[in-house]
Amino acid sequence: MKVSARMRRVLRALADAILPDRPRTEDTVETVTTHALVSLQYMPRSSAWVFLLTMRLLNWSPMWRLRGVRPLTSLSREAARSHLKAVTESRWLVVRLLMYGPLGLFMSSYFDQDYVHQAIDYAPRPFVEERIRLRRKWLEEAES
Repeated sequence: MKVSARMRRVLRALADAILPDRPRTEDTVETVTTHALVSLQYMPRSSAWVFLLTMRLLNWSPMWRLRGVRPLTSLSREAARSHLKAVTESRWLVVRLLMYGPLGLFMSSYFDQDYVHQAIDYAPRPFVEERIRLRRKWLEEAES
């Protein structure tokens, strides 16, 4: 999805604050941000627009939560992480729900990386191949 440089910076700042510290490579944040933008292409245009609007709201969360006057993009990673954590712990459900989209999108992109699979000792390929073999077996039995 084509977005402005400013929106891309917001996405990168949110991804950087949301993603775990380890495992991480130099280009993890950029890869996850690019994957997020690709994922947005598969959403209806109105849903993607609302999603990006939510990202902008989160970027300015220090201001509307009366906790600062600068957006997350101008804060350090740890400060941004602290603000986002506070959003997830808000007493208002609507505020907490703002984090579901970014968490789901960024974390699913992050955990889809091969180096993360290696670090957490997760091997999806053998599992998927076994499920494919099982499905083929069932289809053969159904045809017989």
